[in-house]
Amino acid sequence: MKAIFKPLYTPWLKTILLAISAALMINQFGLALSIVNGTSMEPTLEDGDRLLINKFYFMFDDPKRGDVVTFEDPNRKGKYLVKRVVGIPGDRIEIKGGDLYRNGKYVYEPYVNTDVEDGDFGPIIVEEGKIFVMGDNRHRYASRDSRYPSVGQIPCELVEGKVEWIIWRPSLTNFL
Repeated sequence: MKAIFKPLYTPWLKTILLAISAALMINQFGLALSIVNGTSMEPTLEDGDRLLINKFYFMFDDPKRGDVVTFEDPNRKGKYLVKRVVGIPGDRIEIKGGDLYRNGKYVYEPYVNTDVEDGDFGPIIVEEGKIFVMGDNRHRYASRDSRYPSVGQIPCELVEGKVEWIIWRPSLTNFL
């Protein structure tokens, strides 16, 4: 009787390859990790924050006002920005006297700690299939966002995902 030799490492190799494949699929289409680079979203997000990005979210739903999203920079392929959605298609966005107005109504923004210091803007109507985004840091020149031609209104197909959690904030390690 002839015995068939089956190496002991074969089940482990299959398991490792399956795990790597699953991790790559989840990273590509499901969840991703990202690191904040800059201060444009302060005080909500800080430079160096590690974020969990939900890529599934926009497969089934459109961006909503107030969502914090990551998207590919329209002028720099392969680079990503993180901003807050303040306008969706059809919204009329305007900044007057340091305050944000949407559809003629003042927008209360508890996540910001200063008025918009970059001056008045608009009014502008958000185009179909696009969103209007701003950083939470409203100090002068602190955020390159939809108010500037280098970013403009963001086509929804450039939106990568929704920021779900800050999974680690390096500045808090100073207190340990």
